[in-house]
Amino acid sequence: MQKRLARFALPATFAVIAAFASAPASAQIRIGVELPSIHIRVAPDAPPPIRHEVRMRRPGRNHVWIAGYWDRQDDRWAWAPGRWERPGQRGSSWVRARYHREGDAYRYEPGHWSHQRLEEGEDYRRWRKDHGRGHDKQHGHDRDR
Repeated sequence: MQKRLARFALPATFAVIAAFASAPASAQIRIGVELPSIHIRVAPDAPPPIRHEVRMRRPGRNHVWIAGYWDRQDDRWAWAPGRWERPGQRGSSWVRARYHREGDAYRYEPGHWSHQRLEEGEDYRRWRKDHGRGHDKQHGHDRDR
């Protein structure tokens, strides 16, 4: 009995190990895991002009080019360089970062995958409450870059 079990279990174990060893390092398995939400932020100043970047060679046919953009980190703008990335979910597309002028500030929506949830961050909610802003977008001019 033990010999028969070892004859089937040992090859199956090697097959599983070989499958994981040959998988690309960027492969991700998400089963029942909810992705963190992306937070809308507010900034008192506009992002700097977009930087010119050279797009590197596409590493694989499933990779999507994500152009560089200005990301709001704490109280400053930081450049997020362009890169090739594989979508984390089949059929997902990249939604580029957006900047909307709202009165004397800028609403910043970070770049994200279409399957990720976009929510108002605490700083934006507080700013909106302090400035009497509702959910409508009539207060500013769209400033996509």
